[in-house]
Amino acid sequence: MSEPAGGLAVVTSRSDRRPDGTILMTSRRHRSLWGDAWRRLVANRAARLGLALVMMFVLSSVLAHFFWEYDPKTDLDYSLKLKPPTLYPTSDVPTIHPFGTDRLGRDIFRRVIHGGWNSMRVSVVSVGISLTIGGLLGLVAGFYESMPLGRGGKVVLFGATGLLLGSFPAWLADSFLQAFLFCGSGVAAAILERREMAGEIPRISPVRVAVCAIVGLGIGCLGLKSGLYTGIACGVVGLFIGGILGLPLSGPFVSNIIMRIMDVILAFPAYLLAIAILAFLGPGLDKAMIAIGFVGIPVYTRLVRSTVLSLSQETYVLAARSLGAGHARVIFRHILPNALSPVIVQATMGLASAIIWAGALGFLGLGAIPPDPEWGAMLGDSYRFLTSGAWWAVLFPGLAIMLSVLGFNLLGDGLRDALDPRLTR
Repeated sequence: MSEPAGGLAVVTSRSDRRPDGTILMTSRRHRSLWGDAWRRLVANRAARLGLALVMMFVLSSVLAHFFWEYDPKTDLDYSLKLKPPTLYPTSDVPTIHPFGTDRLGRDIFRRVIHGGWNSMRVSVVSVGISLTIGGLLGLVAGFYESMPLGRGGKVVLFGATGLLLGSFPAWLADSFLQAFLFCGSGVAAAILERREMAGEIPRISPVRVAVCAIVGLGIGCLGLKSGLYTGIACGVVGLFIGGILGLPLSGPFVSNIIMRIMDVILAFPAYLLAIAILAFLGPGLDKAMIAIGFVGIPVYTRLVRSTVLSLSQETYVLAARSLGAGHARVIFRHILPNALSPVIVQATMGLASAIIWAGALGFLGLGAIPPDPEWGAMLGDSYRFLTSGAWWAVLFPGLAIMLSVLGFNLLGDGLRDALDPRLTR
C-alpha cells in the first residue's frame, strides 16, 4: 500500500488465497495523520529523550508549584551559607541539601525546582504572544498577497489601521478616545469608499484623501487639551493618518505594510530590543514575557506567511473559492489546519529559545525580582562565588537551563521529522 502526501493512510484491501482455493478479502485499519505522526515521533530515540526531559521538567515544576509550598521571602538560614551538596545530615549541616546552599543559606534544589515554574511560565506565555500575533499577521499577509479584499475585509482593515495608527497620538495626548475615533473614521472611510467597477484598478481620489485628512486633523487637534505643543503634534500626526485612510487600501498593500514592519523589528538587535522594552516597562517576569513575545513576532509572521503563500495556490483552496467560500472560511477551514505542522515545530523550538531569553534577562537583573527563584537570576546571583569554590551554586541552575533547552530542541527535531513524512523516506 502506498501513502499519499502528508502521511494520511487510506483503507485498502488485499486478497489472500486460502488452501482450499477461496479468496479472503482483508482490509487495513484506517490511520490518521496525527496518529502516524505520533508513531514516527515515538520511534525516534532522540525525540523520546527530548520528550522525557520536557515531561520531567514540566511535571516537576507544576507539581512543585501546586503541592510543595515554598515562600522565598522566608527561606534563608545564614548558618548554612554556601554549604556543599549533602545527601545525609552531618554535624556541620544537620539538614539534607542535594544541590547545596546559596549565599543566603537557601536550598538550591528547592529553588531550582520552583524556579522551573517561572522559567516555563515565561517561555509558554511569551511563545503564546509571538504565535498569536505573528500567526494572525502572517495569515493576513500571506492570504491577501494575491487575494482581493472584500467589503467586510476592508471595513476591518481600515478600522484596525485607524486604531493602530491612532494609538500614537492618543498616547501623546494621554486620551485613548482619539484612538477609537480614528478607528471609527477608518470604518466610515471603508463604508463610504467609492465602489470601483469589477476588474478596475482602484484609483486615488484627491477629494477623498483631502476630506479624510481634514477629519484626521480635527481628531488630532483634540489633543490641545493636554497642551499647545501636544495638540500641534497630534494634529500633524492626525493629518497624516487621515491621508492614509483616504487611500484605496488593498490586499498587497496590507501585506507589504505588515512585512515592512516586521523588517523594522528585525533590524534591531534582538537582545538590545528586549532590554530596551524592559527598560521602558520595568523589570519583572510579566514584563519579560511581553518583551520576549514582542521580539519573537517577526519569526512566526514570516514563517506563516511563507506557508500560506504556498498553500493558497493548492487545488483544494482554488476549489473552495470557486464554490463561493468566503475568505474567513478558506483561511480557517482549509489553509490554517494545513499550516500547523511547521508552526508546531517552530513553537517547540521557540520554547527552548524563550527559556534562554528568560535566563539571560534574569542574569542581567531584568527578569524575576528577588527573592523569587528563576534559573537565570540564580546564576546572576551566584556566579561571583565561583572563585571561592562554591561551584554548586552555578552548576545546578545552569544544568537546569541546559537540559530543558536540550529537551525542547530534541523534541522539536523529532516533531519536524514526524510531521513531514518525506524526511523519513
